[in-house]
Amino acid sequence: MFFKRKQLYEIGCALDRGIKRKNNPNQDALIVLTSRGRRKLPTVLVLADGMGGYTGGEAASQAVRDAFRELYRKTKRIDNFLAFSTQAIQAALEKMKKYAARDANYQSMGSTLVAVCFTPGSLSVVNVGDSRAYLFHQGAVRQVSFDHSFVAEAVRAGLLSAEEAAVHPKKNQLTQSITPRRTEIKPFYAQLPFEKNDVVLLCSDGLWGVVSESMIQSIVIELPVQHAAEKLVKVANSRGGPDNISVIIARHAGAVPPAPSPSTTETLPG
Repeated sequence: MFFKRKQLYEIGCALDRGIKRKNNPNQDALIVLTSRGRRKLPTVLVLADGMGGYTGGEAASQAVRDAFRELYRKTKRIDNFLAFSTQAIQAALEKMKKYAARDANYQSMGSTLVAVCFTPGSLSVVNVGDSRAYLFHQGAVRQVSFDHSFVAEAVRAGLLSAEEAAVHPKKNQLTQSITPRRTEIKPFYAQLPFEKNDVVLLCSDGLWGVVSESMIQSIVIELPVQHAAEKLVKVANSRGGPDNISVIIARHAGAVPPAPSPSTTETLPG
């Protein structure tokens, strides 16, 4: 689905079960949140990757998505995106704890999160787990999220190379996620410049785990945002599609926004 926010940001997104999981529920969830009219909230993008069995993973990612949506609907201002996200994370966590208390099958449920918020000239990023955000600026790409995973911490400590991490048996082991088994969650937060023609991409490991960064870069740079999102899903499936695949791409178009109409818009691909 292609979406324009006041002609300032062009946003495309795609969500797919992946070839190997095509007959199971999708454990990824995403949403594009925008407001118009008097509230004038900044655009927020949210992507979550659930875990804990097919039912638990689907419920966990949807709990994260829905917590952001409900908080966004009730909020009049977002002055601090970390505080906003922390509140949404806590709401999702409380919902997961209720699931786990009612049914032991949900006790291992959990979800990653990567979310961004656009403000004039800047981009705020929050993440928990290993769903990623990439920033594209003047043809260069860099990861701007922080992987909470065993192999990522080993790479940062100099104990593993990036090549070794890619094939390590613990490459999918997270050191932090939104799960009822945790008593405290500390999301990563960063605020970065976001200028005209810059692009941000959010994705689950169903994309970055099988498609190289250089391939992601070439597709994002060459194609319109919605076409790029759909193409990345196709490429991930061409590499075996071992997991659910979710992608959101937003480009800073830099156009002068027209007068807004009094409405609220949200995008939830199937």
